[in-house]
Amino acid sequence: MSQFEKLKPLKLSFYAIVSVILFEAIGGILANSLAVLSDAAHASLDAITTFWLLYTTKLSMKPPDEEHTYGHGKIETLGSMFGGLSLLVISALIFYEAVSRLLFGSAISKEFTLVAILSVVYTLCVDVFRMKILKGVSESSISAKANYLHAIADFSSTIIAFFGILIASLGFYIGDALSSLALSCFIAFLSLGLIYNTALELSDIAPTREYKAVSSLLKNVEGLKGFKSLRMRKVGTKYFIDVTILLSSAINIERAHSIASVVEERIGNLIKDSSVIVHYEPLEEELPFSEKVERIVKKNKGVSSVHQIVSTKTEEGTFLTLHIEVDPTLTLTQAHQITEEIENDIKEFFPYIQKTTVHIESSTRAESGKIVNEEKDLNAIMQILNDNNKIKRVSSVNVYKSRGNKYVDIICSFNGSDRIEEIHKEISVIESKIKEIIGESIITVHPEPL
Repeated sequence: MSQFEKLKPLKLSFYAIVSVILFEAIGGILANSLAVLSDAAHASLDAITTFWLLYTTKLSMKPPDEEHTYGHGKIETLGSMFGGLSLLVISALIFYEAVSRLLFGSAISKEFTLVAILSVVYTLCVDVFRMKILKGVSESSISAKANYLHAIADFSSTIIAFFGILIASLGFYIGDALSSLALSCFIAFLSLGLIYNTALELSDIAPTREYKAVSSLLKNVEGLKGFKSLRMRKVGTKYFIDVTILLSSAINIERAHSIASVVEERIGNLIKDSSVIVHYEPLEEELPFSEKVERIVKKNKGVSSVHQIVSTKTEEGTFLTLHIEVDPTLTLTQAHQITEEIENDIKEFFPYIQKTTVHIESSTRAESGKIVNEEKDLNAIMQILNDNNKIKRVSSVNVYKSRGNKYVDIICSFNGSDRIEEIHKEISVIESKIKEIIGESIITVHPEPL
């Protein structure tokens, strides 16, 4: 909405309420009607409030600067606070005058009663006009909405004044004072509500409804593991929203940025006039107990692997057993030192574990060997493989010795549709034939589908 579209209804409302003050003040003074004068006082405050809304709305449209990094919207709130305080003072004066008239009596001037009634009728028409022009922009402008609510309140108070002057014109003069008393209480109620709401906004209280709406929205964003530090503040019509979202530590920066953009867009669609800042932090995934233990154990550089992790709960506490593999060249003292470090680490991370027992094993060492690949053996092996009609292709054949044993490793291809049972039989036949020709050896045949 443009600045002109926001200000025009407020200007028309201001001019209309000023005319009401003039008409009711003249009618109230001439008829000596406290009810009409009370409504004129209410209208005067409304005029001041409307003027402030005009002024502050114009100021609030200024862009942020070095002194007002969040903009100038709080000026509008200060104007509303001033209007509320003024309204409270006026309601106290009207209440005092009404009580005085009830105690000491004061009659209205009958000859000017019609003037007072006409001024009140005029005010009712003006209030209807103001409500009509302000309602159309009240959803997009908080200033127009505030003035719209004021117009409704003015209409209600004018109805009270109308009945007060009408009853007084029939000879029941106490009706004028009673209606003024009711008006003063009504105005005081409005002023206290306005002061309370503006005080909350000035203290940067988070808007409850919007806060709950954003919290609910964040719970339904795909990829979000949670959120924290959701902060909101309202400056004039604008909402400033700051939130930290928690994402899986496994995702990359592009995915994290994509999720943050989705959050910004959805909050922006939910709360139209808002400035949203989204931070994101990685969240460690909740791992199974065994994986947590494995990570703790493998932090020790002396451990090559860990397995058989078993946790048992008993009436005396929780007991943990695990097997680790270490360098077989270590001494018992060195290996025992590693287990003590592991037990201390586990106790630190899992204080509820009563006892950790670590079984030490030597890690498998890579044996030194020698490739022999004797032409005689290779030719014999290749002849056996080529004569087998089940084998479609031979990829590699290696013959080597280690620890006095001869090893034969073969990689060959079979038809992918052949059953494992059939292939296993063929491999057994091949192994037997190779041993008959090259002697006792350890043969490994790796079959692949063609």
